Amino acid sequence: MARISDEDIQRVRDATDLVSLISESVVLKQKGRLYWACCPFHGEKTPSFKIDPATGLWHCFGCGAGGDAFGFVMRAENLEFPDAVRQLASRARIEIVETGDSLPRGHRERLAAACEQAVAFYHKELTTSRDSTASAARDYLAARGFGSEVAHDFEIGWSPSRGTRLVNHLVSAGFDAGEIVGANLAYAAEGGGQMRDRFYERVMFPIRDITGRAVGFGGRVLGDGEPKYLNTSETPLFSKSRNLYAIDRAKNEIVKAGTAVVVEGYTDVIAMHVAGIRNVVATLGTALTRQHVKMLGRFAKRIVYLFDADEAGLRAAERAAEFIDVSVSPEAGGSVVELAVAIIPEGKDPADLVAAKGAGAMRDVIESAVPLMRFVLDRRMAAHDTSTPEGRSRALASVAPVLASVRGTLLAQDYVNYIADRLLTDFATVESAVSKARPAFTTGPDGEDTAEVSGRAAPPALTPQVRAERQLVGLVAARAELREGARGLLESDLLTDPLAARLLRAVLEAGEVTGSELYGRISSADIEAAEILSGLLIEAENADDAVLVARDVLSKLKEFAVERQIIEKKARMRTLDPVKERDEYDELYRDIAALQVLHDRLRRGETVTDDMEVWG
Repeated sequence: MARISDEDIQRVRDATDLVSLISESVVLKQKGRLYWACCPFHGEKTPSFKIDPATGLWHCFGCGAGGDAFGFVMRAENLEFPDAVRQLASRARIEIVETGDSLPRGHRERLAAACEQAVAFYHKELTTSRDSTASAARDYLAARGFGSEVAHDFEIGWSPSRGTRLVNHLVSAGFDAGEIVGANLAYAAEGGGQMRDRFYERVMFPIRDITGRAVGFGGRVLGDGEPKYLNTSETPLFSKSRNLYAIDRAKNEIVKAGTAVVVEGYTDVIAMHVAGIRNVVATLGTALTRQHVKMLGRFAKRIVYLFDADEAGLRAAERAAEFIDVSVSPEAGGSVVELAVAIIPEGKDPADLVAAKGAGAMRDVIESAVPLMRFVLDRRMAAHDTSTPEGRSRALASVAPVLASVRGTLLAQDYVNYIADRLLTDFATVESAVSKARPAFTTGPDGEDTAEVSGRAAPPALTPQVRAERQLVGLVAARAELREGARGLLESDLLTDPLAARLLRAVLEAGEVTGSELYGRISSADIEAAEILSGLLIEAENADDAVLVARDVLSKLKEFAVERQIIEKKARMRTLDPVKERDEYDELYRDIAALQVLHDRLRRGETVTDDMEVWG
C-alpha cells in the first residue's frame, strides 16, 4: 500500500485553513472564537456544528460527527484518508512523497492529467476539425440548441475516426502506455500490438468528479450505431456507481435550491443548466445507486428523480423503488433524504421539454414530483382493475410487500390509510395484509446497508457521570501539563465509561501533542474515540483555568464514586439479618455513615484528600 509520511501529513494539516475549507460547503457564523453552522451531515434547523480555529477541529454536537480537516473532506467527499490528504495537499499546493507500490499519488495524478489532455484534444477536434464527421457533430449540437459557447462551457468534444489520433497525442505529451490504457482512453491490441483509441466518432462529454478533476468520458454516437452511449470503464479514478455528470458544477446550486434533480442524459443536464436550472446532475449509464444518494444527501435533503413518460422511463422509475426501506421514514432521523419522482409529460425528455416550453414548464414538473413511496404504490395499484373485488384484492397483494419494507413506521401507518381509501376497504384489512407480507425491499441498489441514506443517528444521551468523565478527559487532552497527574485515573474507580478510559489512555500515550495533531494520532487507531475527542477539545478550550476546572470535575467524580459505594453497601445491608449477622451489619452501618459525611463535604465543594492525589 502507498504510504504518506507523518511529516507530510502534518505539513498539509498545518497549511489547511479549516474555516476556509468548511466555508466552501456551508454558511458559517462567527460567535466569539468559534464558528457555527448547521451541520452538513445531518438535517437541523438550529446550528450545532462548531469549528475551532485554535485546535483545527470541528464537531457537531447534534449528530456526534467530528474531526480535523482530513476528517471533514473524508466525510464530505466520501474519500479514504490517503485521498483526503492528497486532495488537501493539492489545494495547498504542497508536494507530498508516497512510498509503496499500490497506486501512488503520482500514478493517480498522471491518469487524471491524461484525462485532462484528452478533454482538450476532443474539444479542439470538435471546434477546429474540418473533417465531415466533426462537422456533423457540430450540426447535431446546434440542432439541440448547443452552440459554440455552450460547447466551450461544458468542454464538449468529438473523438475522430477509428485509429490512434488520441494515443499519438498523449504519447507526444509524455504519457506511457500503462497510463493511457489505465485511464481507459485506449486499449491494447491483442498480442501486444499497437494501442488503439477507445472512443471514435462520438460526441464526447467529459465527466468530472466532485472536486472538478477529469476522471472519464461519456461518448454519444451519431446516427444508429450501438451502443448509443459509451462510458469510460471502471478505473482507479472513475466508477459509474459513484460519479454523477456535472456534480462538480451543480453541487453549490443544489445547496442553494435544497433539492437535487437527477436525470438520465448528458444533454438533459446541459439543456437544463443553460435554461437556468442548475441543480441538475445525471447518472452515467446506470440507475441511481445508494452511493449517489449518499453523495447528493450531503448537499440537499430532497432528491427529485426525473423520468420520461414512455414505458422504458416508467419501468426505470419503478426500479427506484429499491430505495424503499426504513431509512426513508421519519423515524430514520432528521438527516433522512426524501426521494421523489417526476414524470416528463407528452413523451418528452427534459431537454425536449425545455426547448419546447421553456424553463418554467420544467420547474412545474419538478415541483409536481410525488414521494417515491406514493409513486410506487399508485403504479402497482394502477396495474389492476380496482373496480372489481378481485382486482382490489390483487392490488392489495401487490402493495402490501412495499409497505412491509417500512413496517412499524409512521410512514407505513399513513400509507395504510391511503391504500384503504383507494381500495375502498378498511384500515384493519390493509394492516393485516401488510403484517403478513414479506418485505419487498430491505437493501438499496448494489446491496448496500440501507442506513447510509438516513445518515447518522443522534448520539445517545449521556448520564451526568459520563459527561463529567469525558469532560475531565477533554481537559487532560487540551492541556498537556495535566497529563502526568492524570495517570492515576486509569488505576482508580472514578472512570466508569469504557470509552473515556480508552480515550484517556490514548491521550497519555500520545505524549505532549495537542489539538489537531493529537486528534490525528488517535484517529489513525480509534476513529470512534477521536470523534468524541474533537468535541471535548473544542469545549475544553473554553476553560480559562484548566487546572481549577479539572479539580472541580475530579471532585464531582469522587462524589459519584462515593454515591456508588453507599448504594452498594446499602444493598448489602438489606441482605443481612441485623441480629444473626450483627457485626457485619454494624460495620456496614458505620461505613455508610462515614461515606455520607464524605459525600456531603464533596457536595459543599470542600477539598478532600485520599490515597489517590491528582494535580496536588
